[in-house]
Amino acid sequence: DRMSEQKVYVVGKDNLLSKTATDDVDHNESAPLIQNIDENKKFSLKKTLKVLIPTIFMGFLFGLVFEKSRVFEPIHIREQFLFTKWMMMKMFLGAMTSSALVLGITSIAAPIHFKRISDMFHGCNMRGIFSSVIPGAILLGVGMALAGACPGMVTAQLGSGVDNAYVTLLGAIAGALVYGVMEPLIAKILTKGFYFKKFTLSDVFPKFKFWMFAFGIVGFAIACIILIEHFAPWAGELDVPNSQKCGVFGCRAWPPQVCGILLGLLQLPAIYFVGDTLGSSTAYSTVCSLSTYTMKTHHTERYFASFSSLRDSLMAWWQVPYLTMAVVGALSSAFMSRSFHDSNVVAPTPAQAFIGGFVMLFGSRLAGGCTSGHGISGFTLSMLNSVVALPFMFAGGIAFAFIYTHVDSNYAPHHW
Repeated sequence: DRMSEQKVYVVGKDNLLSKTATDDVDHNESAPLIQNIDENKKFSLKKTLKVLIPTIFMGFLFGLVFEKSRVFEPIHIREQFLFTKWMMMKMFLGAMTSSALVLGITSIAAPIHFKRISDMFHGCNMRGIFSSVIPGAILLGVGMALAGACPGMVTAQLGSGVDNAYVTLLGAIAGALVYGVMEPLIAKILTKGFYFKKFTLSDVFPKFKFWMFAFGIVGFAIACIILIEHFAPWAGELDVPNSQKCGVFGCRAWPPQVCGILLGLLQLPAIYFVGDTLGSSTAYSTVCSLSTYTMKTHHTERYFASFSSLRDSLMAWWQVPYLTMAVVGALSSAFMSRSFHDSNVVAPTPAQAFIGGFVMLFGSRLAGGCTSGHGISGFTLSMLNSVVALPFMFAGGIAFAFIYTHVDSNYAPHHW
């Protein structure tokens, strides 16, 4: 029958990913493409508190540094794709720097922790490169360019009072919901074609240890930050400059590269307390999984397996309070600098916000990760799927921005 013919992915002793169809595997046609096999799947008070307490701290800091970076402003995302401002790139490179440093040290000092978080990414390799990862990454970039946000950044926009941020949020939730419903129906398509049988660059080049790649990323990112800052100083890119003697938290903006470094350092509590790496888009699907609570269990597992795997998983739910506290962190930062609901912030229209949010989340789920999951975590873990996804995400955003700016002159007013 159809279920017994379905291809199932297994990891062999040689650490290669292969497709097989053995009788000892549960052949569920609607099984989610990414499954977290983990002893913390079930909730308990002790485990929940162990994860929740550091998550609250992480989320608050995430929102605060995003608000201080000013990268959350939609116009700055668009201007980055148009190469007129470089704030987003500096923050992204800063986050990659500290994330790679943390992961490189962890691979040496705590190999068990490193193997655990690295293994959690293996499910992403079940996706076809041309049928899932690349199309998803392009859609993610397009959605970011249209809405002027990424999945995690939406929370900073909400806390900062950006107009239509709630519309972007609704669009993102809709995108996650539609993908969750569609995934069982298109699972066979998403796993067709070429896929990586090895997981990381270290698997491809076994003579090189992971820490060599990680520290190489650190050096490359720092060099890029220095070069970009030389030609485009961060203070000169601010639409509204900091006031004199504003104080650390009273200042409207911090250097985006510093904010990125602080954000990337959140990998430390994520790895050692939560048992995961930084990511955001799963939170939207986890919230959508609540829609299955009124359904019978066998219906949920058969037709909404993607949501079923998230609904009762502690490792999926931690991102929800993380992003919720990011709203609080951004709100606190905005009030300290008196920049809440700033009229200088150019916001997307409601249509741009909703459609962009929808495309952004649908794309990130299709690609198996977002800017945090693929960019800050997956790429710095040298995961091959993330190495492919990241440039296509930027390519999608850049291409869309340059095309759309000729259609709508209000898309990025400063560009003209």
